[in-house]
Amino acid sequence: MNNPLISVVLPVFNVEQYIEECIESILNQSYVFFELLIIDDCSTDNTLEILRSFKDNRINIIEKSNNKGLVDSLNLGLDLAKGKYIVRIDGDDINTLKRFE
Repeated sequence: MNNPLISVVLPVFNVEQYIEECIESILNQSYVFFELLIIDDCSTDNTLEILRSFKDNRINIIEKSNNKGLVDSLNLGLDLAKGKYIVRIDGDDINTLKRFE
């Protein structure tokens, strides 16, 4: 999405147990004009494979080459964000369907 109103910044690290439900709760939002920036901080479990299983043009997966922690991932997400507003979500969060409204 070229000009989303909202950029969702989702840093992840080893959240395979929760990430599928988290992403579904984001993609099923009632407000749909957003980009989802998922920053993987070198997960060692199946997080990345689960992320890649989603096929939605609003998703942008960023794979970091070195594990540098949460703050580094958040700063990278903020640098890449195109939206006017930022929504920050953790990999184990479940969002209500109207959160972005």
